[in-house]
Amino acid sequence: MNSAPQLDAPAAAAVPNAGAREPPAWLVPAALAFWGLHTGLWWLALPLALLAALPGWRGWRFELEVKERRRVADLCTVMITLAGAWLVLNQPRLGSALILLIQWLPGLLFPLLAVQLYGRRPGLELSVLFMSLRGEHRPGSEVLFDLRWAYVLICIIAAAMIPPQTPWLLPSLALLAAAALLPWAPAAQGRRGLFAVLLVLALATSLALAAGLRWGHVEAERAVLRWMEQWLGPSLDPYRATTAIGEVGRLKGSERILLRVYPDTPLDDALLLRTASYDRYVNGTWFTTGSLFEPVPDQSGRRPLLGPAAGTGTGEQRIVMLLRRTEGLLPLPPDAALISGMPERELHRNDYGTVRYTAAITEPLLNYRVRPAAAAAAHALTAPPTAADLRVVGQDAAAIAALADELGLAKVSPEQALSLLERFFLRDFRYTLTLPEPPADTGPLAHFLTKARAGHCEYFATAAALLLRSAGIPSRYARGWSVQEYSPLEDAWIARDSHAHAWVQVYLDGRWQDFDPTPPDWAALEAAERPWTQDIGDFFAWLRLALSGAAAEDRADRNWLLLPLAMLVVILAWRIVRRAQRGERRGRRAPARTGAEDSSAFTELERIAARHGHGRREGETLLEWARRLHAEGVHTAAALTEAVQLHYRSRFDPAGLDPDAHRRLRHLLGICARRWSSAAAAVRPV
Repeated sequence: MNSAPQLDAPAAAAVPNAGAREPPAWLVPAALAFWGLHTGLWWLALPLALLAALPGWRGWRFELEVKERRRVADLCTVMITLAGAWLVLNQPRLGSALILLIQWLPGLLFPLLAVQLYGRRPGLELSVLFMSLRGEHRPGSEVLFDLRWAYVLICIIAAAMIPPQTPWLLPSLALLAAAALLPWAPAAQGRRGLFAVLLVLALATSLALAAGLRWGHVEAERAVLRWMEQWLGPSLDPYRATTAIGEVGRLKGSERILLRVYPDTPLDDALLLRTASYDRYVNGTWFTTGSLFEPVPDQSGRRPLLGPAAGTGTGEQRIVMLLRRTEGLLPLPPDAALISGMPERELHRNDYGTVRYTAAITEPLLNYRVRPAAAAAAHALTAPPTAADLRVVGQDAAAIAALADELGLAKVSPEQALSLLERFFLRDFRYTLTLPEPPADTGPLAHFLTKARAGHCEYFATAAALLLRSAGIPSRYARGWSVQEYSPLEDAWIARDSHAHAWVQVYLDGRWQDFDPTPPDWAALEAAERPWTQDIGDFFAWLRLALSGAAAEDRADRNWLLLPLAMLVVILAWRIVRRAQRGERRGRRAPARTGAEDSSAFTELERIAARHGHGRREGETLLEWARRLHAEGVHTAAALTEAVQLHYRSRFDPAGLDPDAHRRLRHLLGICARRWSSAAAAVRPV
């Protein structure tokens, strides 16, 4: 096994951490194994760990020129760039792409590490790592940097980017750190024993701490959620929605496509996808009261929201939703009874029909199918009304009661009351996202009904729900998405952030039914204000989705997109290896380049020639000098011309000179020097 080369004083001074201890030979392979274990990339990490161990185990070494080392660094840069582009195409969320790119960094940077591990230098020049230091005489460009410690840190960071599915992260990290410190453990036998005991205690403590943190996190999350569901419903979504400054109104400022719906049967009207329902309203805020979330069982990939009657209806829809966070509310049709296509994901449902999901942090989309309930079972999808569904309280109660009495809603049937409200809002109100500021002594809803007569869907839905309650008709406030835009490019119905919507659920004929009091031209008004550049944005959104295949129900493997990257890596690696092999062969033929020595010999020769009137003129190249002397009839011109040609080969031919050619060059230079130094040097007549 070849030992590591010893640094002389100047070389040691050129290494920033030359005085520090070197990491153990097996630390980098152990860090790669740690990275592969916690990211699931063990199939890549294990071969790389073996390659990292071979130089110390087998003593394999080769040396690349600085130009080739820079090419390897450039190769890693290209790999990171192409991998980042591929991840952006495959991950509609930029955050997910960034997390995955960091996870892949140990693999993408391994070629650069291999240059140091297999080389004979204790580090890499800073000019190799930083393009800004490349060039003539850049200060610090030749300083060596030991990449191994930084690489181990990158492996640890990459492994910790996503919370582990097992409690072994902290114990394995403690073991890796202890293994790195072991070479610096005290040499005395008793102290080594103490070090081993402390190591065992550290591992046991980290294992218990990891398990405790996981258990405590789960239990605390459950306790806090149940406490908030019972007592603090107003404080956190999905238990709160506001009318004046609610989330629905804020979302309408964006035209990003959030939902794509692929129905099995054509849609005849706008499809309302509900995310949540609320039953209590107080001064501009809707609340959900008294309904806890319970797990939805997974029956071989099918999630029934109802009993035996679940999923007996017709007309399924496939829904693709862009994820913005790991937990949220699932958009569902009002009669959804069965969800499929969401394996290994947690779903919880409450009595209001609200379904909450939990997804992985790197998951860009949710892709699921929804089957409706049979008509006879639709009444069982949500709980029947309670007293809260008839309550009208707060500062707007008087205005609501007066208007309900003016419209005579309590004197007609519930169906007629809905028709009256629909005509009332369509005739006397207009839709707008620019909300006027109400006076200090008037509630926002009362101002909407009596003065402004303009607002967006949250105002219309809240007013209609409370007016129906004043007429004795149970009603709730619902929010979600109105799917009414068809995209020929995607062959799907889409819902943008601007399609966030609010409407009313009315209890009629023994079941909850949707009623939308907002004037139907609201979507057209918003679409008219959409910028012309939106079509370009929609095209690129579709292109990213199509290339990633994330919206396909039977998502195909898109790893073929990595083929150009793989081909580039293979080509560049082959060129680097070939150049390294050629450099090794050239090193065996001619251990040292002699260009500098030859230049010194030519300088001395020029000095001798100048004393006899044959010196080089200013700006004259060596070859021009030799040809001029030949034209002047100098006896040594032929030898000088041949020597110059060999000198050019020595300096500029990548293959250099073999030993015989080098001896010939020295012989020719000696001939010229001896003849010009002798008194016999003469010039023939021209």
